[in-house]
Amino acid sequence: TNTHLKQSYFAETPLPPRAITRRYGKASISRAVFVLSKFRLNIAAVHKYSPHPDGHYMVFTLDRATKNAVLQDAKGIWYTQSNPNGKDGYTRVWLLCELKVSPVLPTFIVDYAARKAMPRATTWLPTVVEQYMQKWKQFMDV
Repeated sequence: TNTHLKQSYFAETPLPPRAITRRYGKASISRAVFVLSKFRLNIAAVHKYSPHPDGHYMVFTLDRATKNAVLQDAKGIWYTQSNPNGKDGYTRVWLLCELKVSPVLPTFIVDYAARKAMPRATTWLPTVVEQYMQKWKQFMDV
């Protein structure tokens, strides 16, 4: 959990790769920097995770301590729904978000991102989540 949200992300002490720092079912705040899409936008985000009996959720926003000239604002939520439509052992993942970009960006780039990039935001989920679930099950069986 991060407690220095007024400082830039870059002031944080990096964790080693694959460090297990999150605890399932415990509310937490984390920060991350990542490169977004083929446009290579450096994005810094704050994630606030909250467990809930009906489905866990994570609210994300842009990290206000780190400036971005292209992406002016971003906020949204990742929400997991267990056993959707009565299907035991399945989880549905919802992504709802709102983005505000710089007015100097050409319209065709904004339209392209809305049409192509946003749907791709979740295509990685099934494969990655299934792999992590297998690792989690193995970890829990030890």
